Amino acid sequence: MYVKVNADRCSGCRECELVCSTYHFGVSNPKRSGIRIEKRGLTEDIPRVCVHGNGCRYECISACKFDAIKKDDGGIVRIDHEKCVGCGACARACPLNAIWTFEGKAYKCDLCGGEPRCVKVCSQGALEVVR
Repeated sequence: MYVKVNADRCSGCRECELVCSTYHFGVSNPKRSGIRIEKRGLTEDIPRVCVHGNGCRYECISACKFDAIKKDDGGIVRIDHEKCVGCGACARACPLNAIWTFEGKAYKCDLCGGEPRCVKVCSQGALEVVR
């Protein structure tokens, strides 16, 4: 399972970032979100989100020397914030630019326990769940 991006539909509203950080951390802070909107110009906005191995080779897991990123039994790649030291190796290794560091911790999509909140709030249909 992963969140598929339809970038041509993204309006750049950034609701997805806010709902993600609020759901996971109780704060409206896009820097603590597992999805980020990359602004490329006035009309081009690209959602960046982890695809949990669909289109990559788990480069983030291989890059982490602190054993802080693992794939769970359900196939979801998760970051253990207790082990994460914020070195950024995972972010540099990610071919999709879907991991970020902020205040000494790495952040990425964890699929909200199987019901991604970002997909639910996207009014433009730029995000969809693929199983």
